[in-house]
Amino acid sequence: MPAGRALHSFLGIPVPTMASAPKLLIVGDFPPPHGGVAVHVEMLQRAVRSRGGECTVLDIGKGQVPADGVVPAGSYASFTARLFEHALRGYRIHVHTSGANPKSWALGAMCAAAGKVSRVPALITFHSGLGPAWLSEDAARARIACAVGNSFGRVVAVSEEIREALLTCGVSGQRIEVLPAFSSSFVQPGTPPAGFSELREEAAPLYCAMLAPGPVYGAPALLRAFAEVHAQNPRARLAVYGPGTLELDLVGSAGPAAAGVRAFGELHRAAALALIGGSDVFVRPTLADGDSVSVREAVALGRVVVATSVGTRPPEARLVPPGDSRALADALREAGDARPVLRLARESQPGADCIDRLLALYGFDSAEEPAKASRPERPRPSVEGPACAASAAS
Repeated sequence: MPAGRALHSFLGIPVPTMASAPKLLIVGDFPPPHGGVAVHVEMLQRAVRSRGGECTVLDIGKGQVPADGVVPAGSYASFTARLFEHALRGYRIHVHTSGANPKSWALGAMCAAAGKVSRVPALITFHSGLGPAWLSEDAARARIACAVGNSFGRVVAVSEEIREALLTCGVSGQRIEVLPAFSSSFVQPGTPPAGFSELREEAAPLYCAMLAPGPVYGAPALLRAFAEVHAQNPRARLAVYGPGTLELDLVGSAGPAAAGVRAFGELHRAAALALIGGSDVFVRPTLADGDSVSVREAVALGRVVVATSVGTRPPEARLVPPGDSRALADALREAGDARPVLRLARESQPGADCIDRLLALYGFDSAEEPAKASRPERPRPSVEGPACAASAAS
């Protein structure tokens, strides 16, 4: 008798089948904070529930705030107990992680093992644009990635760069597909934050950016670039939002232009979307990226987008080299001079909406699988190492 079936039998739990509505356990960050992965996880929970499925989120993020259908992970022991409790009840596991550090791969290994117990193929989504470089630094990391990735029924990469890195590590190309973590159907602006209307009235143009702590978000380059723009156009304004933005050293990086910068702090998604939609130009100055949710939100809201040429960018974005404040300033001036008309353009790009495909992977019969262009399979390298995910990450 297979181990999963035997364990169900021993505990008196019925062996799960897919005859009923799908049951899903999403493992990942949940708002707050309202970052890209957390927003994506919240969106998926709403989509599954709207189709009549059961969906619980096991929140491994910094917020750990209880919400409807959300269980804080708590300690390692608590996380393990809740993960396998759901696996024994036949929940499909879908873990969302960065793929850019040891903890991420240990998490993947644990969730792959839980998927074997559940007897419903588990999924993993890799989100971080830092993952490919991290994997390439050590052959042992590639062996772990191979073992863990091939233990999942489906591996989702949010960008082609991440897919290529996983293929190089030896993860089967038949398991991997690229899906941006974005759905235009959930782009629903709310009320803008306090103080935005006044900023909007005095700005010509108004730039907007989402930032967070850490050098990867490119705050210094953005503020230096805005200082150049503001020196030539004193009416230019910059709205920044996201965790840590209220503590930014604006004067140190932007100098006199700091008077034209307004930090809004961390915002709920509806307020953030209102801020993006009410601005003229959205800026993404990151030094590395996967496939930015905020960039796709800005495109869906009809904004002009200036972004660094890292990760995956939609064709509408105007690209500049990462860390180059002079090139960024030039692009900001050009975008601002275009005087873009405020408009709403929710039409998603082909392949940009992931909801239907993920619902199909979860087992919803009515979700159609989009046609995919065939890709040549890369030669799989010879990888030495453990064959099971749990031992790979130990």
